[in-house]
Amino acid sequence: MKIRDATESDLAAMYAVDHIAAEEGSRRQHIREWVDAGQAIVALIDEVVVGYAALEYTFFSNGFISMLMVDRASRRKGVATALVKHLEEMCETDKLFTSTNESNKPMQGLMQSMSYEPSGTVYNLDEGDPELFYVKRLEGTR
Repeated sequence: MKIRDATESDLAAMYAVDHIAAEEGSRRQHIREWVDAGQAIVALIDEVVVGYAALEYTFFSNGFISMLMVDRASRRKGVATALVKHLEEMCETDKLFTSTNESNKPMQGLMQSMSYEPSGTVYNLDEGDPELFYVKRLEGTR
């Protein structure tokens, strides 16, 4: 598996990996903005994009993984773990945050397995599905 910065030539593959991007133009716009800003990375297996992630610094000036997406056929193969580890190495702040819906049990399991700590809950973003926030303290780990 190879992890590298996403480029404009990856956009179509990133849209294909993200089932929401297939239906929502706003998601495609976010992906394009992350790529244009140099905030997105992609995971490739045999030179095929199988996942992507985005790292921003808009969460109280801390690193924030705003998106982590892996192609359905490539899940449970270490792709998400590799993407998150790469973002941890890239992160310029001592704390790295992320969030997921309460219904997203696989992401919660990933966060626990990678030593992320619960950091709070926000209600009413997605009706009936609270957003769970996580943090990992990176000082001394890089």
